[in-house]
Amino acid sequence: MEHAKRDLGMIRAEGYNRMSDAKASAGIFSEVGVGEVKDSFWEYFQSGKQFAKRQTMWDALFTGMRSMGRDESMMEYVLKVLMNALINFSLGLIMALFIFIFGLWSIVKSYQPDPLTAVAFFLSASCAAFAFVSTFLFFMYGAAAGSVYGVAKLAEANMRIDNGQGGGQRRNMQNRPHYN
Repeated sequence: MEHAKRDLGMIRAEGYNRMSDAKASAGIFSEVGVGEVKDSFWEYFQSGKQFAKRQTMWDALFTGMRSMGRDESMMEYVLKVLMNALINFSLGLIMALFIFIFGLWSIVKSYQPDPLTAVAFFLSASCAAFAFVSTFLFFMYGAAAGSVYGVAKLAEANMRIDNGQGGGQRRNMQNRPHYN
């Protein structure tokens, strides 16, 4: 059994070395190298989004179950779910970013670049990934804040109408014909 494991390890090492030599002839800045890094980033990014969606679904379910017995309005429930979704997306995408950065070095190393090229590519790919994730989260938080602001303004306008500042005569109507 030990002999078979050793043989398998040698075969795998030889295959890795051959693949690494082929990648080295292409180069890390080639279409193949950049494409492999992009595919890796998008795979981790999608995994982070899937994590966030799944966690938000479970949070919404259990938050709804907990708040059924309380005197909690639907708006409070929606705000809690929105905050949970924002936190889950932040955690999922930041986690995916760190996992991508840790895996990036093995991709760079497999192309056997010189040290200066390796560090330059690693830093530029890491900065690009960070910029995309932070921009995505920034726009997500901005959309959430804009939505909450819009709903608050709509609720404020409805409260003005109900308090008699506008449309006060409609408040006294009781849906019956008027015979005078």
